[in-house]
Amino acid sequence: MTRRAKKIASSPKRRSGAAPASLSLQGRAQDIALIDHLIERIDQGGSTLVISGEPGIGKSALLDVARHRASERGFTVLGMTGVLAEVHLPFAALEQALRPLMKGAEGLVPRQRSALLAAFGMQDDTGAPDIFLVALATLSLLSERATRKPLLLVADDAQWLDQATYEVLAFISRRLSSDPIVLVVAMRDDFKGSLGDASTQRLRLSGLDAADAEHLLDANAPGLPAELRNRFLKEASGNPLALVELPRGERAAGDTPWLPLTDRLERAFSNRLSDLPTIARLLLFVTAENDGTSLHEILSAAEAVLGERVGIDAMAPAVAAKLIEINGTEVRFRHPLVRSAMHQAADPATRQRIHAALAAVIHDQLDRQLWHRAAATIGPDDELAGEYDLMATRALRRGAVAMAIEVLESAARLSSTAKARGDRLLRAAELAADLGQPELMERLLRQADIDEANQLALVRIAWCREISQPPAANHPAKILALIGFAAKAHAAGAIDLAGNLLWRAAQRCWWSSASDELCKKVYDAATRLELPDTDPRLIAISAYVEPLRRGADVYLKLQGLAGTAPSDPTIARILGSTANVIGTFDIGVNFLAESSAVLRMQGRLSDLARVLFAQGWAEMEVGDWRGAMREAEESARLAEETGGLPWIAAATILKARLAGMQGNLEQSEAYAAQAEALALSIGASFLLAMLQIARGVSAIGAGRHWEAFEHLRRLFTPADPAFNFGLQFFGLADFVEAAVSSGNADEASRVLDEIERASAPTPVPWVGTMLQYGKAFLAAPDDAEQFFLQGLGLQGPGPAAKKWPFLRARFLLAYGGWLRRQRRSANARAPLREARDMFDALGASPWSDRAREELRASGETSRRRTEQVWDTLTPQELHIAQLAAEGLSNKEIGARLYLSHRTVGYHLHRIFSKAGITSRSGLRPVLASISRPAD
Repeated sequence: MTRRAKKIASSPKRRSGAAPASLSLQGRAQDIALIDHLIERIDQGGSTLVISGEPGIGKSALLDVARHRASERGFTVLGMTGVLAEVHLPFAALEQALRPLMKGAEGLVPRQRSALLAAFGMQDDTGAPDIFLVALATLSLLSERATRKPLLLVADDAQWLDQATYEVLAFISRRLSSDPIVLVVAMRDDFKGSLGDASTQRLRLSGLDAADAEHLLDANAPGLPAELRNRFLKEASGNPLALVELPRGERAAGDTPWLPLTDRLERAFSNRLSDLPTIARLLLFVTAENDGTSLHEILSAAEAVLGERVGIDAMAPAVAAKLIEINGTEVRFRHPLVRSAMHQAADPATRQRIHAALAAVIHDQLDRQLWHRAAATIGPDDELAGEYDLMATRALRRGAVAMAIEVLESAARLSSTAKARGDRLLRAAELAADLGQPELMERLLRQADIDEANQLALVRIAWCREISQPPAANHPAKILALIGFAAKAHAAGAIDLAGNLLWRAAQRCWWSSASDELCKKVYDAATRLELPDTDPRLIAISAYVEPLRRGADVYLKLQGLAGTAPSDPTIARILGSTANVIGTFDIGVNFLAESSAVLRMQGRLSDLARVLFAQGWAEMEVGDWRGAMREAEESARLAEETGGLPWIAAATILKARLAGMQGNLEQSEAYAAQAEALALSIGASFLLAMLQIARGVSAIGAGRHWEAFEHLRRLFTPADPAFNFGLQFFGLADFVEAAVSSGNADEASRVLDEIERASAPTPVPWVGTMLQYGKAFLAAPDDAEQFFLQGLGLQGPGPAAKKWPFLRARFLLAYGGWLRRQRRSANARAPLREARDMFDALGASPWSDRAREELRASGETSRRRTEQVWDTLTPQELHIAQLAAEGLSNKEIGARLYLSHRTVGYHLHRIFSKAGITSRSGLRPVLASISRPAD
């Protein structure tokens, strides 16, 4: 048994309403038909149904129908029920549902198994399991069981599920399409949590119509006087529970003040207390305050409060009054409103004595015992607050960050000094910031009441507020503030915090195209920290504040670190992103691949979404366009799941650029429009700049150079929202080509000169190659060849374009065209042929077509590119095919991509069909022709 097993029911019991199921389902034929449809179509894949409605409207009765129908069809039926008193116990409801499957945990991928066992308190783990690893382990268990027979997972009262369980359910609900699993979730109308995606079916229950309401009332309370009958019909408003319970709880017909229906129902339940013996009332109060269902705990706590022996027979009156049910060794309320009614009926002193008694009788579950000790405590208790600090540590070790925040907030309440209280609330706020919950963070900070003299605490608050904000807003004042906070942290000896603050300030400089003066202040402040030269943040700060001017120095440092493999994915991400910022994508792609591999293994999907975008951008530049689209698709999917709005936009821009370069202009613009709406909503100039580059290169491919010029000139127009100095050189080659081809050579020359001066004396190779490309376009016809030869590495010490296949192929195309126009057609054919082959390998069909046209004009014809099998695969299918070809099993692929193994199997079936093969052994030959364009 786990440490919580004694407090959770061995299997989910039906939470019956006060009305018999046949009556509470009055008028629900259409709703039942929907449930039948989901169960009957299980062969077509899984689905999620969210049922919502007010308390007592019949949600639980419909869940009973789902259980019954599924059992009849041979489903495995699992379930969980949220209970308000248990909401502080992380993964409690999940453990309730999964207990019948836990023998299968031995077959899980080791990291998933460890994460799940640690989450359930069945294994101590030094590292905190990420919630997504627990979620993937849960999906794997469910999917494995569903291979034997279909599975129904029911979650009732989802508004009271612990946060960790709810997040797992949300993860699962988005991944059921290929598994024979039906998830049915019931929640109250006023619950703000979101669950599922666009494919999720939603059913909001309304009240019964007049005829059904009258039938239900007359069946449960026959012979009511007409006046009283009309009053109950009006007050119930078609709510089945109200139609059954109001007549039982309010027998007097006199006028009463108006109350909301929920309050009236609670009063109807509490009115029954007056007819019960004192001991029965106390037992109900104990049951309401207990966060478990153990009959033994309830009786023992009641004995401690009363000071006398209490037997199970003392609960009989409460059972007869239809307030509770006893199932073996467990006690449950017949409806959650009964619990809340009992809680409100007990006076504070009684509740305090009950919690003290429960703390005394709970021996083997330390966290539960501490919760009750705190509830029984009035005023500060530093010893108990210290115990809560340890509880928060245990929660973090199990990946339950939300619980740790709640625990620290309780510890703050128990603190005897303002300093201890503020420190604990600040720790909780830092966790809330990391969790991406700015509203919760601000509420905690408001309570902290930090002494203005505590400079380091004020800096920590500033850091919380900074990291809780999306990384996009153009706000120079925030950069100055970060510099000031870094100085205070430095003065307090918190060098690491100061480094983080300045690294963030540098990022803001790049995001918002900050002035040279601001950038210099950030750089100077960073040098004063005297960090080691190899500190990733210091290297990154240099790159982000002056990517051109300091690019060569950063390039050398990155080259020196390129052979290392940082074990910390954050360090690898910083180094990889830094490489991207200065244009050394060949170095960046390796660091980012290392980072994404570790983040994937750790289940840190929010960070993974961000890294996959950067990795995809680097892969695009080094010529792995299929890998880039694969990363972009997954980045967008994970960012959407984890709420990373800037990275949804960024990944979508990458998709727009790839689609445009491949000639899919309609799809490219659809992606661009989606990304533009997101970027504008968060005021992200750097995203708008990237978007204009994507639109510009797509227009060049289509031969619309004037349109491309209009898109790209926005990067160089200070008043334009897309203006961004740090990203201008990313579009240099495109801008010069578009400008020259549209009759705007003067503007192209001005921009090229500015970038060449800024990157002097030694630009990084990618920038140097683009400079040669631009000079070749701008040069007089007789002078252009030297720039072509230098850029292609065929003459002089200039940078070669070999590492940048798309840029090299464009160089070759332009050079071949120049040679043909110089009446050197025989010489033009070799570069044009090479350009055509490179464009074909990339899938850059607009440029392939242009290379073929130039070849025809030079006297040589060539066959059109033949579509390859892998061209028909989606990015996710291609990814799965590549992993399968490497020998990974479906389970291993699922673990890598955070999918169920059945979903992987479904995709492989589609891949085999498209490729015309029948087994995994046929994948290698199909994929063998996929290669990155050669150096």
